[in-house]
Amino acid sequence: MDKQAPNETTLPVTVREPGPGEDRDELVRLLFGDAAASARRPEEYEARYPRRALPKGAMVTRYAPSPTGFMHIGGIFVSLINKRLSLQSEGVFYLRLEDTDVKRAIPGALDTIVDSLARFDLSPQEGVLRAPAKDGGASSRGEFVQQGNYGPYIQTERVGIYRDYAIDLIRRGFAYPCFCTVEELDAIRQEQMALTVKPGVHGRWAKWRDAPLARVKEALAGGTPFVLRLRAPDDVSGRVEWKDGVKGVISMPVNDLDTILLKSDGIPTYHFAHAIDDHLMRTTHVIRGDEWISSMPLHLQLFRTLGFRPVEYAHVPPIQKLDRVEEVDPETGETKVSDARRKLSKRKDPEANIAYYREIGVPETGTIEYLLNIANSAFEDWRKANPDKPYSAFPLKLNKLAPGGALSDMVKLKSVSQAVVSRMSAEDVYAQGLDWAREHDKELAALMERDPEYTKRALGIERGGKKSNKRITTWPDLRPQLFFFYDELYDRVDALDFPESVPEGDRQPLLRQMLDTFDPADSKEAWFEKIRQIAVASGYAGEVKQYKASPESWKGHVGDVSMLLRVAVCGTRNSPDLTEVMAVLGEPRVRARIARFL
Repeated sequence: MDKQAPNETTLPVTVREPGPGEDRDELVRLLFGDAAASARRPEEYEARYPRRALPKGAMVTRYAPSPTGFMHIGGIFVSLINKRLSLQSEGVFYLRLEDTDVKRAIPGALDTIVDSLARFDLSPQEGVLRAPAKDGGASSRGEFVQQGNYGPYIQTERVGIYRDYAIDLIRRGFAYPCFCTVEELDAIRQEQMALTVKPGVHGRWAKWRDAPLARVKEALAGGTPFVLRLRAPDDVSGRVEWKDGVKGVISMPVNDLDTILLKSDGIPTYHFAHAIDDHLMRTTHVIRGDEWISSMPLHLQLFRTLGFRPVEYAHVPPIQKLDRVEEVDPETGETKVSDARRKLSKRKDPEANIAYYREIGVPETGTIEYLLNIANSAFEDWRKANPDKPYSAFPLKLNKLAPGGALSDMVKLKSVSQAVVSRMSAEDVYAQGLDWAREHDKELAALMERDPEYTKRALGIERGGKKSNKRITTWPDLRPQLFFFYDELYDRVDALDFPESVPEGDRQPLLRQMLDTFDPADSKEAWFEKIRQIAVASGYAGEVKQYKASPESWKGHVGDVSMLLRVAVCGTRNSPDLTEVMAVLGEPRVRARIARFL
């Protein structure tokens, strides 16, 4: 009996007793030819991929996507959780590409995965990465590289490893070749459906489980393709129980299906490959979507059969959406409306695609903090208590992750986005806003780039402090907040919303007086006092409360006169502090704006 010395990551392996006439070494030679002689033993892989030298409690986590489409918001969600937990524990976060489903692979998907992680500051420390661009250009991208000592990190480059472990399972009696044709498998399914039993290869339908060597030779000689199946070792009436890192203790029936390990082209299935990879890459925690819970009996079975100690599993619920469902009561004919939860759909919901958040102008940090709110409800209170700390200072804990699915909430997303932008410096608003505008508002981007310092001064108005500017929620808000700083955009305003309480006949005289008394050296208080005096002299109340106490005695109040000036200078009633705006615009531009109406 082959045995591995037990250690912290492996278990003693077992060997199934050979059946009559069973020659497993001969079977391996028949199936794998010359590769059988050169196959490495599991202990060689244990030496090649040793335990990581990390502090006690360090978490080795991973994001392991398939290159099959756009980057789903759920991918960013689980990557965020995996990276935060690994960094907090002084561990490692790596990216592994699970590309064994070659038919579903989409060109460019790896670019999407790697670049999306980078954009959200979720790049791994190890695995598949993008090297710096050779020319150093901001728009160019470097080539893909694999970084780390536990690679390759692309599964199609690890086929030899999976084959060697498959050979070991054959030798120990836990895997066998299955030559069932598509037609035979379909017939099995039809029979099982008629008998209302679980579909799949198990029990008497596992027709190649104990096939004699002569029958295998005959099938191979006839050129019949085969897959390699796991000989499910558990008692079919048993149960498997484990403690999930998010959902607590879960118990399920054991796996009794002879699952495919290697497909007919020698490429492994996800189930087989992930167990080998997570063990050899010394993963400590697999944190993934809870759609994989149904596979847990098989995955734990594979770890045990391969001789590996299982990793810690934690299953995160998906982000969900409410659908309005209408049902007609067949007896009364009444229509009942209810809400039904469902996962975000790649086909139905634009917010499932991470590119959507970029398109609508949510800063990446805004999306991340929104996801942290979903992951752990304590984040919101932490953020209120720690407004100046980076989100990375939040102590995310695996056992505090929300076990139930959170709902997609675009109102909450924009609220978080607004708060994130309000905490940014003018330099960060400029850099990130410009990056968005270059793609989605090229005219504005060109104006912002023409004089960066001028634009930064404009963005710096009312920025900082407890009452920091919250006028920008998402990057499309840049245009309405910046347009009056650029003459090209200001000149296009064809309808000015002057205050109704300032009649047209008063506008020129009031603006003339304000132009004549304008002095850019005045303080905010001194300038407002000048406006007050002009207002009072023209029949307007010097204070709002004075006007409210006796509105029939006045034309309006000082705020109306001030608003007249704001609209003339900015082309809108909505602007930050007017004195600060005028200081950034500069005296010549302010005078020219007022003079337009004289």
